[in-house]
Amino acid sequence: MEEGQPALSGPLVQLAWFSKPPEDGELNFLLEHFDIFILTKTDEPTRDYLREQGAAGPFLQYLRLDTIYNPGSCTEPPLRNQVADQVGDFCAISEQHPDWFLLDADGNRIFSQDNPEFVMMDPGNPGWRAFWLERARQNQEEYDWDGVFADNAEAGLGKRRLWGALPAAYPDDASYRSAITGFLEYLYTSYFQPEGRLLQANIIALDDGGAWLEYLQYLDGAMDESFAMGWSDDYLSVVQWEAEVSRAEETQALGKHVVLVSQGDRDDAERQTFAFASYLLASNGRASFRYADNEAYREVWLYSNYQLDLGAPLGPRYRAGSVWRRDFTQGSISVDPVNKTAAIEQP
Repeated sequence: MEEGQPALSGPLVQLAWFSKPPEDGELNFLLEHFDIFILTKTDEPTRDYLREQGAAGPFLQYLRLDTIYNPGSCTEPPLRNQVADQVGDFCAISEQHPDWFLLDADGNRIFSQDNPEFVMMDPGNPGWRAFWLERARQNQEEYDWDGVFADNAEAGLGKRRLWGALPAAYPDDASYRSAITGFLEYLYTSYFQPEGRLLQANIIALDDGGAWLEYLQYLDGAMDESFAMGWSDDYLSVVQWEAEVSRAEETQALGKHVVLVSQGDRDDAERQTFAFASYLLASNGRASFRYADNEAYREVWLYSNYQLDLGAPLGPRYRAGSVWRRDFTQGSISVDPVNKTAAIEQP
């Protein structure tokens, strides 16, 4: 990490907030309970208030890595969560740089599965890479952010296969992953690392751990958006759970920060405890956590176990039968990934 770069290490329990201010406007809840903030362009007033009230951050600007937004008109303002955020950008890129778009075998543009107004871009195209970096740089310096959180760094073609639109330029996972690695390397070495600004990414569609470590070479940290459990009411297999906890530990050992997000229902106390205890097994001061529903990220969910003072860890996690345990100066935690239960214990 470069001298002067915002710190990403700290207490055992750190909470991450993203990527818009809370719907109810209760910023004091963020100020009191959260440590790392991912916000979007136009959220600078919220960020500045939190800074003025003493929040150290870091404060990262959310930007989609994979797409640009089509507002449907050359005169309509686009969304600000991506780099083509000026009026007329999409039309200009479509007309002047059609080669920047990710195309299928029939030459058609590929759209994001979550919203067809977001159009996929070619991560290996030099012109697109340069445009993305220039816009990100402008935002960083003009609006005084600590760095960028790049969403949707795909680890392979899993989502492309799921939606039946494979890119012609990348026939397999290895070639697609190589293009994204090159994109991240270009961003990190050209600007973020030498300028002491943070670059984090949400690594998605992760079928194996290889892409995670490959991308992490050119990142200050990464997000796992379904940590310790699957989406909705699903749980991971024991093998998957152990791999995710190990990956979180390895990320921190490399001096990187990991944002661990577990998905679930707000009132499911057992699921929240399982997720949070899994986080505590892995946290070594470079990890932050959030238990949430991806459809309700603007709601502030706080739980009493966030306030427990377990003290300092006495060592790493260890196995006791099918249960993983970790001891602290003022308590202990146990997680049973077989039966999907957990406990946080204090004398």
